[in-house]
Amino acid sequence: MMNKSVLAILIACAVAAGAWAAPVQEDEAMAEEVNPIDLLAPVDHSAWERGTHGGRFVMTSISDPKTFNPVLAKETSTTDVTGRMFTGAVRRNQLTLEWEPDLAESYEISEDQKTITLRLRSGLTWSDGDPLTADEVVWTVNEIVLNEEVETDDRDALLIGGELATFELIDDLTYRITLPSVYAGIFEVASLAPLPRHVFEPLIEAEGAAAVNSFWGVDTDVTTIVGNGPFVIGEYLPSQRVVMTPNPRYYEQDEWGQRLPYLEEFVIEFVEDQDTGLARFIAGETDAWGLRGEDYGVLVDKQESDDFMIYNVGPASSTQFITFNQNPITGEEDGGIEPPALTWLSNKTFRQAMAHLIDRQTIINNIAFGFGYPQYSFVWTVSPYYWEGAADAAFKYDPERAGELLDSIGYVDRDGDGVREDPDGNKISLILNTNSGNTVREQIGELFSQDARNAGIDVTFKPEAFNEMVTRLVSSFDWQMILIGLTGSVDPVSGANVYPSHGGLHMIEPSQESPRRDWEVAVDAAWDEANLTTDEEQRTRGYRKLQEIWIDEVPWAYTFAPAVMHAYRNTFGNIKPHPLNGYAMTGIVDRLFVK
Repeated sequence: MMNKSVLAILIACAVAAGAWAAPVQEDEAMAEEVNPIDLLAPVDHSAWERGTHGGRFVMTSISDPKTFNPVLAKETSTTDVTGRMFTGAVRRNQLTLEWEPDLAESYEISEDQKTITLRLRSGLTWSDGDPLTADEVVWTVNEIVLNEEVETDDRDALLIGGELATFELIDDLTYRITLPSVYAGIFEVASLAPLPRHVFEPLIEAEGAAAVNSFWGVDTDVTTIVGNGPFVIGEYLPSQRVVMTPNPRYYEQDEWGQRLPYLEEFVIEFVEDQDTGLARFIAGETDAWGLRGEDYGVLVDKQESDDFMIYNVGPASSTQFITFNQNPITGEEDGGIEPPALTWLSNKTFRQAMAHLIDRQTIINNIAFGFGYPQYSFVWTVSPYYWEGAADAAFKYDPERAGELLDSIGYVDRDGDGVREDPDGNKISLILNTNSGNTVREQIGELFSQDARNAGIDVTFKPEAFNEMVTRLVSSFDWQMILIGLTGSVDPVSGANVYPSHGGLHMIEPSQESPRRDWEVAVDAAWDEANLTTDEEQRTRGYRKLQEIWIDEVPWAYTFAPAVMHAYRNTFGNIKPHPLNGYAMTGIVDRLFVK
Protein backbone atom coordinates (compact mmCIF):
# COMPACT_ATOMS: atom_id res chain seq x y z
CA MET A 1 0.00 0.00 0.00
CA MET A 2 1.42 3.33 -1.05
CA ASN A 3 1.64 6.04 1.54
CA LYS A 4 1.07 9.33 -0.26
CA SER A 5 3.58 11.72 1.28
CA VAL A 6 1.44 14.81 0.83
CA LEU A 7 -2.12 15.61 1.77
CA ALA A 8 -4.79 15.15 -0.87
CA ILE A 9 -8.03 16.99 -1.46
CA LEU A 10 -10.87 15.15 0.18
CA ILE A 11 -13.58 14.38 -2.33
CA ALA A 12 -16.47 13.96 0.06
CA CYS A 13 -17.48 14.14 3.66
CA ALA A 14 -19.07 10.71 3.36
CA VAL A 15 -19.02 10.03 7.09
CA ALA A 16 -20.17 11.97 10.08
CA ALA A 17 -20.58 11.49 13.81
CA GLY A 18 -19.03 12.45 17.13
CA ALA A 19 -19.99 14.77 19.98
CA TRP A 20 -23.76 14.89 19.80
CA ALA A 21 -26.57 15.57 22.21
CA ALA A 22 -27.06 11.99 23.32
CA PRO A 23 -30.58 10.52 23.20
CA VAL A 24 -32.19 9.41 26.42
CA GLN A 25 -33.05 5.82 27.19
CA GLU A 26 -35.72 5.43 29.86
CA ASP A 27 -35.99 2.53 32.29
CA GLU A 28 -37.83 2.04 35.54
CA ALA A 29 -34.90 3.17 37.67
CA MET A 30 -33.64 6.28 35.94
CA ALA A 31 -33.10 8.10 32.66
CA GLU A 32 -29.65 7.25 31.33
CA GLU A 33 -27.84 9.01 28.51
CA VAL A 34 -26.62 6.67 25.80
CA ASN A 35 -24.05 7.70 23.22
CA PRO A 36 -25.17 5.83 20.07
CA ILE A 37 -21.72 5.46 18.59
CA ASP A 38 -20.71 3.52 21.72
CA LEU A 39 -23.27 0.91 20.68
CA LEU A 40 -21.50 0.30 17.37
CA ALA A 41 -18.93 -2.40 16.75
CA PRO A 42 -15.36 -1.31 17.53
CA VAL A 43 -12.65 -1.99 14.96
CA ASP A 44 -10.27 -4.75 16.02
CA HIS A 45 -6.74 -3.77 14.99
CA SER A 46 -5.08 -6.91 16.31
CA ALA A 47 -3.75 -9.60 13.97
CA TRP A 48 -5.01 -10.19 10.44
CA GLU A 49 -7.29 -13.14 9.77
CA ARG A 50 -6.19 -15.77 7.30
CA GLY A 51 -8.10 -15.09 4.11
CA THR A 52 -9.07 -17.07 1.05
CA HIS A 53 -8.87 -16.02 -2.58
CA GLY A 54 -11.88 -14.99 -4.64
CA GLY A 55 -14.86 -12.68 -4.66
CA ARG A 56 -15.33 -8.98 -5.29
CA PHE A 57 -15.75 -5.88 -3.14
CA VAL A 58 -17.83 -2.97 -4.41
CA MET A 59 -17.95 0.58 -3.04
CA THR A 60 -19.11 3.92 -4.45
CA SER A 61 -17.64 7.37 -5.08
CA ILE A 62 -19.26 10.59 -6.28
CA SER A 63 -16.36 11.52 -8.56
CA ASP A 64 -14.22 9.84 -11.19
CA PRO A 65 -10.44 9.99 -10.92
CA LYS A 66 -8.78 12.95 -12.66
CA THR A 67 -5.76 10.90 -13.74
CA PHE A 68 -4.15 7.48 -13.31
CA ASN A 69 -0.69 9.02 -12.99
CA PRO A 70 0.35 8.92 -9.32
CA VAL A 71 2.73 11.89 -9.47
CA LEU A 72 -0.18 14.08 -10.61
CA ALA A 73 -2.66 12.89 -7.97
CA LYS A 74 -4.08 15.68 -5.81
CA GLU A 75 -7.50 14.40 -4.71
CA THR A 76 -8.89 11.26 -3.08
CA SER A 77 -10.98 10.38 -6.14
CA THR A 78 -7.60 9.74 -7.79
CA THR A 79 -5.55 8.41 -4.88
CA ASP A 80 -8.23 5.84 -4.01
CA VAL A 81 -7.24 4.22 -7.30
CA THR A 82 -3.54 5.05 -7.70
CA GLY A 83 -2.90 4.14 -4.06
CA ARG A 84 -3.80 0.53 -4.92
CA MET A 85 -1.56 0.53 -8.01
CA PHE A 86 1.69 2.04 -6.73
CA THR A 87 3.70 1.60 -3.57
CA GLY A 88 6.99 2.91 -2.17
CA ALA A 89 9.93 1.67 -0.15
CA VAL A 90 8.24 2.18 3.23
CA ARG A 91 4.68 2.51 4.48
CA ARG A 92 2.68 2.72 7.68
CA ASN A 93 1.47 -0.63 8.97
CA GLN A 94 -2.30 -0.86 8.48
CA LEU A 95 -2.83 -2.28 11.96
CA THR A 96 -0.41 -0.21 14.08
CA LEU A 97 0.18 2.84 11.82
CA GLU A 98 3.90 2.51 12.59
CA TRP A 99 6.41 2.80 9.75
CA GLU A 100 7.66 -0.45 8.23
CA PRO A 101 9.46 -1.64 5.08
CA ASP A 102 7.35 -2.12 1.95
CA LEU A 103 9.32 -2.46 -1.29
CA ALA A 104 12.37 -2.14 0.92
CA GLU A 105 13.79 -5.23 2.56
CA SER A 106 15.54 -3.06 5.13
CA TYR A 107 16.65 0.50 5.86
CA GLU A 108 19.26 2.19 8.02
CA ILE A 109 19.27 5.76 9.33
CA SER A 110 22.64 7.42 9.88
CA GLU A 111 23.82 8.56 13.29
CA ASP A 112 23.29 12.23 12.38
CA GLN A 113 19.72 11.32 11.20
CA LYS A 114 20.21 13.09 7.87
CA THR A 115 20.63 9.99 5.71
CA ILE A 116 18.49 6.91 5.18
CA THR A 117 19.89 4.02 3.14
CA LEU A 118 17.28 1.65 1.74
CA ARG A 119 17.78 -1.81 0.25
CA LEU A 120 14.96 -3.13 -1.94
CA ARG A 121 13.72 -6.69 -1.93
CA SER A 122 15.32 -8.83 -4.62
CA GLY A 123 13.19 -10.03 -7.49
CA LEU A 124 10.72 -7.11 -7.53
CA THR A 125 8.99 -6.54 -10.86
CA TRP A 126 6.46 -4.22 -12.41
CA SER A 127 3.07 -5.57 -13.37
CA ASP A 128 4.29 -6.10 -16.96
CA GLY A 129 7.21 -8.26 -15.77
CA ASP A 130 10.05 -5.73 -16.12
CA PRO A 131 12.41 -5.67 -13.14
CA LEU A 132 11.96 -2.96 -10.51
CA THR A 133 15.31 -1.75 -9.19
CA ALA A 134 16.72 1.01 -7.02
CA ASP A 135 17.71 2.81 -10.21
CA GLU A 136 14.03 3.44 -10.98
CA VAL A 137 13.40 5.07 -7.60
CA VAL A 138 16.34 7.44 -8.08
CA TRP A 139 15.45 8.08 -11.73
CA THR A 140 11.82 8.87 -10.86
CA VAL A 141 12.88 11.49 -8.33
CA ASN A 142 15.64 13.12 -10.36
CA GLU A 143 14.02 13.07 -13.80
CA ILE A 144 10.31 13.46 -13.00
CA VAL A 145 9.56 14.65 -9.47
CA LEU A 146 12.30 17.29 -9.40
CA ASN A 147 11.67 18.39 -12.99
CA GLU A 148 9.77 21.68 -12.76
CA GLU A 149 8.02 20.98 -16.06
CA VAL A 150 6.12 18.21 -14.27
CA GLU A 151 3.07 19.41 -12.34
CA THR A 152 3.49 17.34 -9.19
CA ASP A 153 2.99 18.08 -5.52
CA ASP A 154 5.43 15.29 -4.66
CA ARG A 155 8.21 17.83 -5.12
CA ASP A 156 6.94 19.73 -2.05
CA ALA A 157 7.59 16.68 0.11
CA LEU A 158 11.27 16.75 -0.86
CA LEU A 159 11.79 20.46 -0.05
CA ILE A 160 13.17 20.63 3.47
CA GLY A 161 14.11 23.93 5.00
CA GLY A 162 14.33 25.50 1.55
CA GLU A 163 16.64 22.78 0.18
CA LEU A 164 15.88 19.56 -1.64
CA ALA A 165 16.57 16.03 -0.47
CA THR A 166 18.92 14.11 -2.78
CA PHE A 167 18.57 10.52 -4.00
CA GLU A 168 21.75 8.60 -4.84
CA LEU A 169 22.05 5.15 -6.41
CA ILE A 170 24.38 2.71 -4.61
CA ASP A 171 23.73 -0.52 -6.53
CA ASP A 172 20.87 -2.34 -8.23
CA LEU A 173 18.98 -2.79 -4.97
CA THR A 174 20.32 0.01 -2.78
CA TYR A 175 19.94 3.77 -2.76
CA ARG A 176 20.56 6.57 -0.32
CA ILE A 177 18.42 9.60 0.54
CA THR A 178 20.33 12.53 2.03
CA LEU A 179 18.41 15.33 3.72
CA PRO A 180 19.71 18.90 4.05
CA SER A 181 18.92 18.79 7.78
CA VAL A 182 17.39 16.57 10.41
CA TYR A 183 13.77 16.11 9.39
CA ALA A 184 10.86 14.55 11.23
CA GLY A 185 9.35 13.47 7.90
CA ILE A 186 12.25 11.28 6.78
CA PHE A 187 9.92 8.31 6.24
CA GLU A 188 7.45 10.48 4.32
CA VAL A 189 10.30 11.27 1.92
CA ALA A 190 11.27 7.60 1.68
CA SER A 191 7.68 6.52 0.95
CA LEU A 192 7.60 8.14 -2.49
CA ALA A 193 6.63 5.53 -5.07
CA PRO A 194 8.72 5.00 -8.22
CA LEU A 195 7.43 5.08 -11.78
CA PRO A 196 8.43 2.50 -14.42
CA ARG A 197 11.47 3.97 -16.17
CA HIS A 198 11.03 1.72 -19.20
CA VAL A 199 7.64 3.37 -19.78
CA PHE A 200 8.36 7.01 -18.92
CA GLU A 201 11.89 7.47 -20.25
CA PRO A 202 10.96 6.92 -23.93
CA LEU A 203 8.05 9.35 -23.45
CA ILE A 204 10.33 12.06 -22.06
CA GLU A 205 12.99 11.48 -24.73
CA ALA A 206 10.41 11.80 -27.49
CA GLU A 207 8.17 14.58 -26.18
CA GLY A 208 9.91 16.22 -23.22
CA ALA A 209 9.15 16.11 -19.50
CA ALA A 210 5.97 18.18 -19.90
CA ALA A 211 4.41 15.17 -21.63
CA VAL A 212 4.21 13.50 -18.22
CA ASN A 213 1.42 15.96 -17.32
CA SER A 214 -0.99 14.33 -19.74
CA PHE A 215 0.31 10.77 -19.65
CA TRP A 216 -1.92 8.04 -18.19
CA GLY A 217 -4.87 10.40 -18.22
CA VAL A 218 -8.44 9.17 -17.87
CA ASP A 219 -8.64 8.68 -21.66
CA THR A 220 -5.82 6.15 -21.70
CA ASP A 221 -6.18 2.42 -22.31
CA VAL A 222 -6.10 1.44 -18.64
CA THR A 223 -4.88 -2.07 -19.38
CA THR A 224 -1.56 -0.55 -20.50
CA ILE A 225 -0.88 1.15 -17.16
CA VAL A 226 2.08 -0.45 -15.42
CA GLY A 227 2.17 -0.48 -11.61
CA ASN A 228 3.86 -2.21 -8.71
CA GLY A 229 1.07 -2.31 -6.13
CA PRO A 230 -1.47 -4.98 -5.24
CA PHE A 231 -3.94 -4.10 -8.01
CA VAL A 232 -4.00 -3.12 -11.68
CA ILE A 233 -6.93 -1.62 -13.57
CA GLY A 234 -8.94 -4.07 -15.61
CA GLU A 235 -11.65 -1.69 -16.78
CA TYR A 236 -12.59 1.98 -16.56
CA LEU A 237 -15.93 3.30 -17.81
CA PRO A 238 -16.18 7.06 -17.16
CA SER A 239 -19.02 8.03 -14.83
CA GLN A 240 -19.78 4.33 -14.32
CA ARG A 241 -17.02 2.35 -12.61
CA VAL A 242 -13.39 1.38 -12.32
CA VAL A 243 -12.63 -2.32 -11.89
CA MET A 244 -9.32 -3.34 -10.33
CA THR A 245 -7.90 -6.85 -10.42
CA PRO A 246 -4.92 -8.40 -8.62
CA ASN A 247 -1.45 -7.59 -9.90
CA PRO A 248 -0.14 -11.11 -10.53
CA ARG A 249 3.42 -9.92 -9.93
CA TYR A 250 2.80 -8.11 -6.63
CA TYR A 251 5.46 -9.17 -4.16
CA GLU A 252 3.54 -9.43 -0.88
CA GLN A 253 2.28 -12.60 0.77
CA ASP A 254 0.30 -13.01 3.95
CA GLU A 255 1.67 -14.61 7.12
CA TRP A 256 0.72 -18.05 5.79
CA GLY A 257 2.51 -17.71 2.45
CA GLN A 258 -0.56 -16.88 0.36
CA ARG A 259 -0.28 -14.15 -2.28
CA LEU A 260 -2.05 -10.85 -1.72
CA PRO A 261 -4.56 -9.45 -2.43
CA TYR A 262 -7.23 -12.04 -1.75
CA LEU A 263 -10.00 -10.42 -3.81
CA GLU A 264 -10.52 -11.15 -7.50
CA GLU A 265 -12.04 -7.72 -8.08
CA PHE A 266 -12.14 -4.36 -6.31
CA VAL A 267 -14.78 -2.11 -7.87
CA ILE A 268 -15.49 1.59 -7.37
CA GLU A 269 -18.81 2.58 -8.89
CA PHE A 270 -19.53 6.26 -9.53
CA VAL A 271 -22.83 7.74 -8.38
CA GLU A 272 -24.24 11.22 -8.82
CA ASP A 273 -24.60 11.97 -5.11
CA GLN A 274 -24.38 10.49 -1.64
CA ASP A 275 -28.09 9.71 -1.43
CA THR A 276 -27.74 7.47 -4.46
CA GLY A 277 -24.74 5.79 -2.85
CA LEU A 278 -26.77 5.07 0.29
CA ALA A 279 -29.65 3.70 -1.77
CA ARG A 280 -27.26 1.38 -3.61
CA PHE A 281 -25.97 0.03 -0.29
CA ILE A 282 -29.47 -0.48 1.12
CA ALA A 283 -30.42 -2.33 -2.06
CA GLY A 284 -27.52 -4.72 -1.50
CA GLU A 285 -25.70 -3.60 -4.64
CA THR A 286 -22.55 -2.46 -2.81
CA ASP A 287 -20.57 -3.94 0.06
CA ALA A 288 -19.65 -0.92 2.19
CA TRP A 289 -20.82 2.58 3.01
CA GLY A 290 -19.29 5.52 4.89
CA LEU A 291 -22.15 6.90 6.94
CA ARG A 292 -23.23 10.52 7.18
CA GLY A 293 -24.97 11.47 10.39
CA GLU A 294 -28.38 11.25 8.71
CA ASP A 295 -27.64 7.66 7.61
CA TYR A 296 -27.32 6.32 11.15
CA GLY A 297 -31.07 6.30 11.80
CA VAL A 298 -31.74 4.78 8.39
CA LEU A 299 -29.27 1.91 8.77
CA VAL A 300 -28.92 1.07 12.45
CA ASP A 301 -32.02 -1.16 12.64
CA LYS A 302 -31.28 -2.90 9.35
CA GLN A 303 -28.01 -4.48 10.46
CA GLU A 304 -29.37 -7.90 11.38
CA SER A 305 -31.98 -8.26 8.63
CA ASP A 306 -29.65 -7.04 5.88
CA ASP A 307 -26.56 -8.86 7.20
CA PHE A 308 -24.17 -5.95 7.69
CA MET A 309 -22.51 -4.23 10.63
CA ILE A 310 -21.80 -0.58 11.39
CA TYR A 311 -18.34 0.05 12.84
CA ASN A 312 -17.10 2.93 14.96
CA VAL A 313 -13.87 3.66 13.08
CA GLY A 314 -12.82 6.66 15.19
CA PRO A 315 -12.68 10.46 15.05
CA ALA A 316 -12.05 11.84 11.58
CA SER A 317 -8.54 12.98 10.78
CA SER A 318 -9.73 15.00 7.78
CA THR A 319 -10.49 18.70 7.80
CA GLN A 320 -13.37 20.58 6.16
CA PHE A 321 -13.26 24.32 5.70
CA ILE A 322 -13.99 27.43 3.66
CA THR A 323 -10.85 28.85 2.06
CA PHE A 324 -10.40 32.40 0.74
CA ASN A 325 -8.51 33.12 -2.48
CA GLN A 326 -5.78 35.75 -2.08
CA ASN A 327 -3.90 34.96 -5.31
CA PRO A 328 -3.37 38.14 -7.36
CA ILE A 329 -3.13 38.15 -11.14
CA THR A 330 0.38 39.43 -11.81
CA GLY A 331 0.68 38.94 -15.58
CA GLU A 332 -1.19 37.99 -18.73
CA GLU A 333 -0.41 34.30 -18.28
CA ASP A 334 -1.10 34.27 -14.55
CA GLY A 335 -4.26 32.93 -12.94
CA GLY A 336 -5.93 34.35 -9.87
CA ILE A 337 -8.38 37.11 -8.99
CA GLU A 338 -8.46 40.90 -9.08
CA PRO A 339 -9.87 43.71 -6.90
CA PRO A 340 -12.32 44.29 -5.45
CA ALA A 341 -12.74 40.60 -4.53
CA LEU A 342 -8.99 40.26 -4.01
CA THR A 343 -9.04 43.28 -1.69
CA TRP A 344 -11.86 41.89 0.42
CA LEU A 345 -10.47 38.38 0.73
CA SER A 346 -6.95 39.67 1.48
CA ASN A 347 -8.28 41.64 4.46
CA LYS A 348 -7.61 39.73 7.68
CA THR A 349 -10.46 41.42 9.53
CA PHE A 350 -12.89 40.50 6.75
CA ARG A 351 -11.80 36.84 6.94
CA GLN A 352 -12.22 36.88 10.72
CA ALA A 353 -15.73 38.24 10.26
CA MET A 354 -16.48 35.41 7.82
CA ALA A 355 -15.22 32.90 10.38
CA HIS A 356 -17.69 34.34 12.89
CA LEU A 357 -20.49 33.36 10.46
CA ILE A 358 -19.78 29.62 10.51
CA ASP A 359 -22.45 28.10 12.74
CA ARG A 360 -20.68 24.88 13.74
CA GLN A 361 -23.27 23.77 16.27
CA THR A 362 -26.14 24.07 13.79
CA ILE A 363 -24.04 22.16 11.27
CA ILE A 364 -23.54 19.40 13.82
CA ASN A 365 -27.13 19.36 15.10
CA ASN A 366 -29.07 19.80 11.86
CA ILE A 367 -26.77 18.66 9.04
CA ALA A 368 -24.70 15.96 10.77
CA PHE A 369 -27.70 14.89 12.88
CA GLY A 370 -25.68 15.43 16.04
CA PHE A 371 -22.78 13.27 14.90
CA GLY A 372 -19.87 15.69 14.84
CA TYR A 373 -17.33 17.84 16.63
CA PRO A 374 -16.56 21.54 16.14
CA GLN A 375 -13.29 21.87 14.25
CA TYR A 376 -10.77 24.65 14.79
CA SER A 377 -7.38 23.37 13.60
CA PHE A 378 -5.71 21.47 10.77
CA VAL A 379 -4.14 19.07 13.29
CA TRP A 380 -6.06 15.89 14.14
CA THR A 381 -7.48 16.25 17.65
CA VAL A 382 -5.95 12.96 18.79
CA SER A 383 -2.50 13.98 17.53
CA PRO A 384 0.13 14.87 20.15
CA TYR A 385 0.69 18.07 18.14
CA TYR A 386 -2.87 19.34 18.51
CA TRP A 387 -2.92 22.66 20.37
CA GLU A 388 -5.42 22.44 23.22
CA GLY A 389 -5.93 26.21 23.08
CA ALA A 390 -7.24 26.08 19.50
CA ALA A 391 -10.91 26.17 20.49
CA ASP A 392 -10.43 29.19 22.74
CA ALA A 393 -8.42 31.10 20.11
CA ALA A 394 -10.77 30.41 17.17
CA PHE A 395 -13.47 32.78 15.95
CA LYS A 396 -16.74 31.21 17.09
CA TYR A 397 -20.17 31.76 15.58
CA ASP A 398 -21.15 35.31 16.50
CA PRO A 399 -23.03 37.29 13.81
CA GLU A 400 -23.07 40.41 15.97
CA ARG A 401 -19.30 40.37 16.32
CA ALA A 402 -18.98 39.72 12.57
CA GLY A 403 -21.00 42.87 11.93
CA GLU A 404 -18.79 44.89 14.28
CA LEU A 405 -15.65 43.73 12.48
CA LEU A 406 -17.12 44.58 9.09
CA ASP A 407 -18.14 48.01 10.35
CA SER A 408 -14.61 48.60 11.68
CA ILE A 409 -13.10 48.34 8.17
CA GLY A 410 -15.76 50.48 6.52
CA TYR A 411 -17.72 47.61 4.98
CA VAL A 412 -21.20 49.02 5.62
CA ASP A 413 -24.59 49.17 3.88
CA ARG A 414 -24.60 52.70 2.52
CA ASP A 415 -27.79 52.58 0.45
CA GLY A 416 -30.04 50.49 2.68
CA ASP A 417 -30.47 47.57 0.26
CA GLY A 418 -29.16 45.02 2.76
CA VAL A 419 -25.79 44.55 1.07
CA ARG A 420 -22.65 46.16 2.44
CA GLU A 421 -20.32 48.22 0.30
CA ASP A 422 -16.60 48.67 0.74
CA PRO A 423 -15.10 52.19 1.19
CA ASP A 424 -14.86 52.52 -2.61
CA GLY A 425 -18.59 51.87 -3.01
CA ASN A 426 -18.30 48.31 -4.37
CA LYS A 427 -21.09 46.01 -3.26
CA ILE A 428 -19.53 43.05 -1.48
CA SER A 429 -20.68 40.09 -3.56
CA LEU A 430 -18.81 36.79 -3.62
CA ILE A 431 -19.19 33.25 -4.98
CA LEU A 432 -18.77 30.15 -2.81
CA ASN A 433 -18.16 26.85 -4.62
CA THR A 434 -18.17 23.26 -3.43
CA ASN A 435 -18.47 19.87 -5.11
CA SER A 436 -22.00 18.97 -6.15
CA GLY A 437 -23.37 15.64 -4.97
CA ASN A 438 -21.82 16.01 -1.53
CA THR A 439 -25.02 16.63 0.38
CA VAL A 440 -23.26 17.55 3.62
CA ARG A 441 -21.16 20.25 1.98
CA GLU A 442 -24.12 21.49 -0.02
CA GLN A 443 -26.09 22.02 3.17
CA ILE A 444 -23.14 23.67 4.93
CA GLY A 445 -22.73 26.01 1.96
CA GLU A 446 -26.39 26.98 2.00
CA LEU A 447 -26.30 27.65 5.74
CA PHE A 448 -23.14 29.77 5.55
CA SER A 449 -24.42 31.72 2.54
CA GLN A 450 -27.63 32.59 4.37
CA ASP A 451 -25.75 33.72 7.48
CA ALA A 452 -23.44 35.82 5.28
CA ARG A 453 -26.40 37.46 3.54
CA ASN A 454 -27.98 38.18 6.92
CA ALA A 455 -24.74 39.98 7.82
CA GLY A 456 -24.84 42.02 4.63
CA ILE A 457 -22.40 40.00 2.50
CA ASP A 458 -23.93 38.80 -0.75
CA VAL A 459 -22.67 35.23 -1.08
CA THR A 460 -23.88 33.16 -4.02
CA PHE A 461 -23.48 29.44 -3.41
CA LYS A 462 -22.61 27.45 -6.54
CA PRO A 463 -21.93 23.71 -6.26
CA GLU A 464 -20.12 22.29 -9.29
CA ALA A 465 -18.56 19.06 -10.48
CA PHE A 466 -15.66 18.04 -8.24
CA ASN A 467 -13.06 17.87 -10.99
CA GLU A 468 -14.07 21.32 -12.28
CA MET A 469 -13.67 22.74 -8.79
CA VAL A 470 -10.25 21.15 -8.34
CA THR A 471 -9.12 22.60 -11.67
CA ARG A 472 -10.07 26.06 -10.41
CA LEU A 473 -8.26 25.44 -7.15
CA VAL A 474 -4.95 24.10 -8.45
CA SER A 475 -4.72 25.29 -12.04
CA SER A 476 -6.72 28.32 -13.20
CA PHE A 477 -7.04 29.86 -9.69
CA ASP A 478 -10.24 31.66 -10.76
CA TRP A 479 -12.29 31.17 -7.62
CA GLN A 480 -13.22 33.32 -4.64
CA MET A 481 -14.28 31.02 -1.80
CA ILE A 482 -14.35 27.24 -1.81
CA LEU A 483 -15.79 24.79 0.73
CA ILE A 484 -13.54 21.75 0.56
CA GLY A 485 -11.66 19.22 2.68
CA LEU A 486 -8.21 17.75 3.07
CA THR A 487 -7.26 14.27 4.10
CA GLY A 488 -5.66 13.94 7.51
CA SER A 489 -2.55 12.22 8.72
CA VAL A 490 -0.97 10.65 11.77
CA ASP A 491 1.67 13.38 11.66
CA PRO A 492 1.01 16.89 10.23
CA VAL A 493 4.39 16.70 8.45
CA SER A 494 2.49 15.08 5.57
CA GLY A 495 1.07 18.55 4.86
CA ALA A 496 4.32 19.77 3.31
CA ASN A 497 2.39 20.66 0.14
CA VAL A 498 -0.25 22.63 2.06
CA TYR A 499 0.96 24.83 4.92
CA PRO A 500 4.35 26.25 3.80
CA SER A 501 4.01 29.03 1.22
CA HIS A 502 5.79 26.98 -1.46
CA GLY A 503 3.19 24.20 -1.28
CA GLY A 504 1.17 23.28 -4.34
CA LEU A 505 -1.96 23.07 -2.16
CA HIS A 506 -1.25 26.27 -0.21
CA MET A 507 -4.64 27.23 -1.52
CA ILE A 508 -4.74 30.98 -1.02
CA GLU A 509 -1.75 31.32 -3.37
CA PRO A 510 0.05 28.07 -4.22
CA SER A 511 3.70 27.47 -5.07
CA GLN A 512 5.12 30.82 -4.04
CA GLU A 513 8.83 31.28 -4.76
CA SER A 514 9.05 33.28 -1.54
CA PRO A 515 6.26 34.09 0.93
CA ARG A 516 4.28 37.16 -0.11
CA ARG A 517 2.78 37.88 3.33
CA ASP A 518 4.48 38.47 6.68
CA TRP A 519 2.33 35.86 8.37
CA GLU A 520 3.39 33.29 5.76
CA VAL A 521 7.01 34.05 6.64
CA ALA A 522 6.12 33.19 10.23
CA VAL A 523 4.23 30.04 9.15
CA ASP A 524 7.22 28.84 7.11
CA ALA A 525 9.50 29.41 10.11
CA ALA A 526 7.12 27.56 12.44
CA TRP A 527 6.90 24.71 9.92
CA ASP A 528 10.68 24.38 9.91
CA GLU A 529 10.81 24.56 13.70
CA ALA A 530 8.29 21.74 13.94
CA ASN A 531 9.87 19.50 11.34
CA LEU A 532 13.60 20.14 10.98
CA THR A 533 14.13 18.16 14.15
CA THR A 534 13.22 14.93 15.88
CA ASP A 535 12.99 16.61 19.28
CA GLU A 536 9.36 16.19 20.33
CA GLU A 537 9.24 19.27 22.55
CA GLN A 538 10.48 21.43 19.69
CA ARG A 539 8.00 19.83 17.29
CA THR A 540 5.14 20.57 19.69
CA ARG A 541 6.25 24.20 20.06
CA GLY A 542 6.52 24.66 16.31
CA TYR A 543 3.09 23.22 15.61
CA ARG A 544 1.55 25.32 18.37
CA LYS A 545 2.97 28.49 16.77
CA LEU A 546 1.75 27.38 13.36
CA GLN A 547 -1.77 26.71 14.65
CA GLU A 548 -1.88 30.04 16.49
CA ILE A 549 -0.96 31.93 13.31
CA TRP A 550 -3.31 29.91 11.11
CA ILE A 551 -6.28 30.47 13.42
CA ASP A 552 -5.63 34.20 13.74
CA GLU A 553 -5.03 34.85 10.04
CA VAL A 554 -7.91 32.62 8.83
CA PRO A 555 -6.57 31.57 5.40
CA TRP A 556 -9.42 29.14 5.79
CA ALA A 557 -12.19 28.78 8.35
CA TYR A 558 -13.04 25.32 9.67
CA THR A 559 -16.50 23.79 10.00
CA PHE A 560 -16.89 20.45 11.78
CA ALA A 561 -15.11 17.11 12.13
CA PRO A 562 -17.14 13.95 11.67
CA ALA A 563 -16.70 10.76 13.59
CA VAL A 564 -16.17 7.95 11.14
CA MET A 565 -18.75 5.20 10.81
CA HIS A 566 -18.43 2.46 8.19
CA ALA A 567 -20.98 -0.21 7.32
CA TYR A 568 -19.66 -3.49 5.85
CA ARG A 569 -21.39 -6.67 4.75
CA ASN A 570 -20.83 -9.48 7.22
CA THR A 571 -19.61 -11.69 4.38
CA PHE A 572 -16.19 -9.99 4.51
CA GLY A 573 -13.26 -10.59 6.82
CA ASN A 574 -10.39 -8.32 7.87
CA ILE A 575 -12.50 -5.21 8.50
CA LYS A 576 -9.72 -3.13 10.04
CA PRO A 577 -9.93 0.48 8.76
CA HIS A 578 -8.57 3.64 10.36
CA PRO A 579 -10.04 7.15 9.94
CA LEU A 580 -7.08 8.17 7.76
CA ASN A 581 -6.75 8.58 4.00
CA GLY A 582 -5.09 5.49 2.53
CA TYR A 583 -5.89 3.43 5.63
CA ALA A 584 -9.68 3.64 5.60
CA MET A 585 -12.04 1.76 3.29
CA THR A 586 -9.63 1.51 0.36
CA GLY A 587 -6.72 0.83 2.69
CA ILE A 588 -7.95 -2.61 3.68
CA VAL A 589 -8.86 -4.02 0.26
CA ASP A 590 -5.47 -5.74 -0.01
CA ARG A 591 -6.51 -7.97 2.90
CA LEU A 592 -10.30 -8.13 2.56
CA PHE A 593 -11.68 -11.57 1.78
CA VAL A 594 -15.04 -13.24 1.34
CA LYS A 595 -15.70 -15.59 4.22
